Formats: sequence, structure tokens, C-alpha cells
Amino acid sequence: MTDAKPLFYKNVVPLDVKRHANLRIGAAVQPLAYAREANVIPALVDEFELAMAELPIAFLPGPDLPSAVFVTGAAPGTNAFVSDDGLWTGAYVPAYLRRYPFIIGDVEGGQSLLCIDDTYPGLGEKSGERFFSDKGEREEALDKALTLAQSYRDAALRTEIFCGMLRDFGLLQSATLDTAAPDGSKSVVHGILIIDEAALAALTGEQLQKLHASGFLKAIYNQIASLRSVAKLSVPAPKKVRASNKKTS
Repeated sequence: MTDAKPLFYKNVVPLDVKRHANLRIGAAVQPLAYAREANVIPALVDEFELAMAELPIAFLPGPDLPSAVFVTGAAPGTNAFVSDDGLWTGAYVPAYLRRYPFIIGDVEGGQSLLCIDDTYPGLGEKSGERFFSDKGEREEALDKALTLAQSYRDAALRTEIFCGMLRDFGLLQSATLDTAAPDGSKSVVHGILIIDEAALAALTGEQLQKLHASGFLKAIYNQIASLRSVAKLSVPAPKKVRASNKKTS
């Protein structure tokens, strides 16, 4: 497996029926606390339409390909969508967060394994849903995790193709996102790329047809439309209070 650690993952290990025979997964006390300081979160092209009304979509430059991201905070170290007690406050939860702590890992020889970040606080052996039965068979929780991780990986590959076409067609330009908080303070998100609408208008018919045939033309307009939601970044996530069974006199 590669030594590079994806965002939020601290110690990725393959799930193994012998090593993890009694492992269970349940809800962490603050399930998304790990994302509280992330002002960008990886995005999939398949998510653009669902998320565009709430999450600004942009791209980050990379050594080979740009990468698609949701902009979730007006400044590094901030996330307008994670509450003080680690809950997502928005209507749409990015797939990257829904997949965590699972991930598909590759080993030499082309094999793929379902892996997990074993530092996730929702893991344990006393409570939660088991991954394996007493006979060593996959339980429902593991089947769901595997399906989600595989779907994410497939969509991530499509997103790489999409980003490659944007690069090849010269459709990205550097930009900043300006936000203004209710108290009048302003923040600027630097270092991102967005669709260059002038370059889009200048594409040849053949290029437009390639984007359309690949299912990516709509995603381009979704990205442009998503920038209308930039104002949401200037509103801090409200504190969500969990229900309590305690009675007050």
C-alpha cells in the first residue's frame, strides 16, 4: 500500500477477519470533530448537482491534475458546516465524510482491500455493529462500508477524468472567494481554481461534444452555479446540542 495518507486518515490498516474478529463500529461522541478545521474537503463530480446549492465547488492545483473540492470554510482552520460538538449542520454531507473511516487500499499485484483508519474513536469491541460474525462472515455493517468505499473509488476515478479534461481544454483559472461576515469582517479564500467562463464559451464544437458525451458538461455548469453559495461560508456553524435524558426540576 502507498505511504501517502489521505486527508483525515491517521493509521490505515486492512480489515482482517482474524485481527478484527471482534471489532465493532458505533457513533463517535463527536463524529466529525476531525473535519472541524478543514476549509476544503475532496469532492466527487457525481456530487456536484446535489451539493451546489449549499457548498461552493472549486479545484486545487496539483502536480499532475487539479482536484475537485468543496470549500467549507472562509479561512484555513475553519469549517462553517461542523458544529462545536462535531456534527454536520448542512443538508448535504460530502461523500468523503460519509466514507470515513473506510477506504479502498491497493497492494502490489493489483489487488484491492477494504481498509480502515483504526484511530477512529467510534471503533471498539464492546458496543456497536460487528464487522464479522462468529463464523468469520461479513456482517451488514461491513457490506455497507465496502459498497460505499467501492462506489467512492469508482466516482473518484471519474472525477480524475473530469479534472483531466478541464486541464486539457484550458478551462480553469485562478480565483479567490470573498466572504463577508454579519459583523462586517471579511475573509478571502486563496489558491483555488474555478471554471473560466470565457474559455468555456470559446470551446470548439468537438470539445463540447466530448464533455457532453462524458457527462461532464452539466457538472461544469453546476460548479459555476455553486459559487452563489459562497455567503454560507461566513456564517459559523451553530452549536448542535444532543438530546439529554436528564430531567430538570
